[in-house]
Amino acid sequence: MEAAEKLSILIRDAAFECEGGRSVAARAVQELKAQRLQESIYHAKVRGGTIPLLKTLLTNACIKNCAYCPIAAYCDHQVVSFKPDEMARLFIAMHKAGLVNGLFLSSGVVRDADTTQELINDTAKLLRTRYGFRGYIHLKVMPGASPEAIKEASRWANRISVNLEAPNEMRLKKIAPDKNFQTELIPTLQHIAQIVDLKRVEWLERSGLVKRYGKGWLVDLDDLTTLPRLPILSSTTQFVVGAAGESDREILQTVARLYRQAQLGRAYFSAFRPICGTRMENAPSESTVRERRLYQADFLLRQYGFEVPELPFDANGQLPLDKDPKLAWALQHPEHFPIEVTTAEREELLRVPGIGPETVGKLLAARKKGAILTANDLHRLGVILKRAAPFITLHGKPVSKEVSVKEPEATEQLRLL
Repeated sequence: MEAAEKLSILIRDAAFECEGGRSVAARAVQELKAQRLQESIYHAKVRGGTIPLLKTLLTNACIKNCAYCPIAAYCDHQVVSFKPDEMARLFIAMHKAGLVNGLFLSSGVVRDADTTQELINDTAKLLRTRYGFRGYIHLKVMPGASPEAIKEASRWANRISVNLEAPNEMRLKKIAPDKNFQTELIPTLQHIAQIVDLKRVEWLERSGLVKRYGKGWLVDLDDLTTLPRLPILSSTTQFVVGAAGESDREILQTVARLYRQAQLGRAYFSAFRPICGTRMENAPSESTVRERRLYQADFLLRQYGFEVPELPFDANGQLPLDKDPKLAWALQHPEHFPIEVTTAEREELLRVPGIGPETVGKLLAARKKGAILTANDLHRLGVILKRAAPFITLHGKPVSKEVSVKEPEATEQLRLL
């Protein structure tokens, strides 16, 4: 089977390059393959824009029996695989053609975790050593991979990740009976965390910010507090939302614990969609609004200083769907408002709907210069006045008198501010 045929299966109707042809028929085939190729490219969000990634599997063979997955061992599907050198050549050709600038490589589990991880790692190693690729590589770590295999992945990748899929053992068993949360997935994340820690210390040592002292390091904490996010290895995980009957509280409690204990860079959430041929093909789809609310709540945990118990869950542990969690929290806590923007602390400003972390930084800088005099000044600094006005005062006066205030539209409430 040709590489284009393999890729079209592994990336769901995507294909790689076609050879030039002079006939009308050949050109038509080339145009179709080019269209499918574009569909195989995933535009990942990064600071300042997006980056085009080839996001694919190394093989869709798998020994696992996840109830939601179309490549599970019980599924009737055409199995195709790339060898590491085939995938490396494929990617480099796409990169040289200007189509992609990075690789997101995962795989079904073949034989065992370490066998699969070795194939994934070898692909990245070839890209770095044989082809000299210095761009972005994200490698999936197979659940249960050994510390040695994970360390090898970290040599070649910018980011590594393992998918938890569910927030705890009970929920995981409902959708992935072959996987073990406590003895397989969590230890894998812990091994990743140890490697991330080591990579960070090594980077700091090369930068002269820490020095080895016996078996430990000497560090100036003042220097560390001024550092931006370190430009080194990071880790992520993903949850399938709504497949196992879990609550938002369960998911976010697990996420918060991983941020504290496993050096997790961030979590991703994917609303469940039933796929024909899987054991969950007749299960109901999950709302994408719920997925969005989880992302918004996750931002509150990571960037706004919220704790899980503060989030506006209902009696069933679910976030509201009709408004974003920050606005819901503010409406539930009128005792904290209004806040005077010319004197409030950073932590107080971050609780105001319509004011995000970057805007808070601008507000604090402008206050030092005495540059906040009117509602227009707030707008200029990035405050979404129609959302913030009911919750703030400016020089002791309600801003709502200067601004036309209305309830946010449904589309506006999907934004986290």
